[in-house]
Amino acid sequence: MTPKYFFYKSAQLVGFLPLDFFIRITGQKLIYPFYHLVADHDVLHIKHLYKPKTSKEFEADLDYLCKNYEPVSINELLHGSKSRRGFVLTFDDGLREFHDVVAPILLRKGIPATCFLNTGFIDNKDLFFRYKASVLVERIRQKPLPDGCRKKIAEMIMHHKMTFDEKGRFLLGIRYMHRNLIDEIAKVLEVNFFNYLDEHQPYLAELQIKSLIAQGFTFGAHGIDHPMYSEISDAEQIRQTVTSINEVVQRYDTGFRLFSFPFTDHNISKTLFDHLFTNNLADLTFGCAGMKKDEFKRNIQRIPMETGSFNSREIIGGEYLYYVLKAIFNKNTIKRS
Repeated sequence: MTPKYFFYKSAQLVGFLPLDFFIRITGQKLIYPFYHLVADHDVLHIKHLYKPKTSKEFEADLDYLCKNYEPVSINELLHGSKSRRGFVLTFDDGLREFHDVVAPILLRKGIPATCFLNTGFIDNKDLFFRYKASVLVERIRQKPLPDGCRKKIAEMIMHHKMTFDEKGRFLLGIRYMHRNLIDEIAKVLEVNFFNYLDEHQPYLAELQIKSLIAQGFTFGAHGIDHPMYSEISDAEQIRQTVTSINEVVQRYDTGFRLFSFPFTDHNISKTLFDHLFTNNLADLTFGCAGMKKDEFKRNIQRIPMETGSFNSREIIGGEYLYYVLKAIFNKNTIKRS
């Protein structure tokens, strides 16, 4: 249970939250909610990681946001809309549901949004290692493994100080630096990820992205293959960031350079931000620490909206409550070393 859970739960239990009051005392007029996908059925590569919003839940979130804030596009944000009471909507990972489910809802409601792409996954060329893990967890849970298969996997993971379990939970503990282990386990389980990519098409394709751009949606970068930045070197952080930004800008002629950090920007040093902003390699970058300020003003913290069963009123209300508490201890700004 995260510290914020208490505040989300508090907002859930309170029938009315004085939003105008919170906005006034915090000065947080512009908020940045973000999602990954919206789905009305199980998505295997997501199923064992988190629960996405259904289309009905997503529309309810949007109705609440539109009732209390004005939709703000990335273009408006870049040209000085930070003083408005609004929300900037973004999506990470460049998943197909952004085209199939999300975009039609947003177009109907007249809400702009930006989608961040892992450039190594466009056109379903590969699959994020955590998504691979979710697929394998499902495989283990759906069909009992032969003793030989179980033993072989147990031997493989033993070297990484992990223990096999029948629910496949050990797979969710594999880190980016050991991601090849997931591919090796997939061979033992006879799961072919290229077949999975071909059958399920989890990511946006080039033509879909261009179609979305023609409809007014905007795109940014999200790294090449979704690493955990705190686990890679400064040089690799720079390579992942700049390479993915450059590819998105060149392929889609975006006119701006946007980047959202995969997983989190927690514990990222000043080195990367200094390099990006001093050399104008990024216009804006985005983290996911919730309603919080950042030492680097061009690095914007967003609010994760896929948080258990909480709706947008509860999440946004909880974020304001948490912000007020942190303000008492002067803990509302991320400081970087």
